[in-house]
Amino acid sequence: MRMLIVLAGCAGLIGAAAPAYADPVGTSGADASFIAALNKAGITYQDAAAAVGVGKRACELMDEGSAQVDVIKSVSSSNPGFTMDGAAQFTMIAASAYCPQHLGQQVTQTPPPAPTPQPPPIIDIPIITPGAA
Repeated sequence: MRMLIVLAGCAGLIGAAAPAYADPVGTSGADASFIAALNKAGITYQDAAAAVGVGKRACELMDEGSAQVDVIKSVSSSNPGFTMDGAAQFTMIAASAYCPQHLGQQVTQTPPPAPTPQPPPIIDIPIITPGAA
């Protein structure tokens, strides 16, 4: 009976320890390629699974019609450690891994909205009559 309790306790420890050592991203496929490309580019991250999530979200935004420049700005503003160049590089690596259909799209600023026509300004100047004092 005592041996059964010890074995059950060991099995519980092994079961609890396995997730701590598991690779949350995997060792093959798009996630692994994405992480390898980030590493090769020198882009650091604290949590590989979170980096993968942000990369996939960047692609979701582009799939939903967001311009690449807007996605890059979003990545940059959400991650204060990123420069705009770093955010652009991260976004292009994400596109390469998860949404290659967005590669090669022109990264330009979204055009500003057309200005609203304004009526000419009204200048209130007192009328001056010649010879009037």
